[in-house]
Amino acid sequence: MKADLCFGFTSTDWQKLIGRLDHDGTAWAEAIRVFERRMKERFFTCIDALIKADTKPDSQSLASSGDAHWLPDAHCISGFSIMALCCLLIETMQGFREGPSPNTTEQFIKFLRRPAFGGAFAEEKVVTCFVKGIRHGILHEAETRRWVIWREEPRQIVEGREDGYALNRTLFYDAVKQEFGSYLKELNDPAKHELREKFKEQMNNICKET
Repeated sequence: MKADLCFGFTSTDWQKLIGRLDHDGTAWAEAIRVFERRMKERFFTCIDALIKADTKPDSQSLASSGDAHWLPDAHCISGFSIMALCCLLIETMQGFREGPSPNTTEQFIKFLRRPAFGGAFAEEKVVTCFVKGIRHGILHEAETRRWVIWREEPRQIVEGREDGYALNRTLFYDAVKQEFGSYLKELNDPAKHELREKFKEQMNNICKET
């Protein structure tokens, strides 16, 4: 059964494309575009839509209005859902970068220590607490443990609190987007042979599973 890898491009189309990758630079450009479209359709555009739909007021807006009665009846407080998608996105990206791994936690930690995060998760205590409190908490129990997710605070990605940590979801998502851009740039480099082989392996695995 064929399935869409992205809108309008099926697993059958991939099987035709993969045979050209070893000798055709234009085929690689097409493969990378397919991957980019897949990631944007499944993750980035969804996160962007949640960001746009967020109805939680800024503290400044509430202070100036005096109360929250002017807010619409149907609220969309999207930080939790945004981070759930970010967690799935991180695991997907790291799987493409390093290949399949039985140790999801280790893969997740490696990604959080990539350059775009600026050392926010360098400390073992912080990164371990993030994986347990946000990644595991959201995906396994539909709640966070010892973490609050904010839109515009703190001023850095992570800030310690007496009872846990505060996460700036906006800065976090910005870092994820930067790493995605870096990965696409690396994939476009023919010298990155090992990275490209892992990319092909992961795309083939997706096609087998579909």
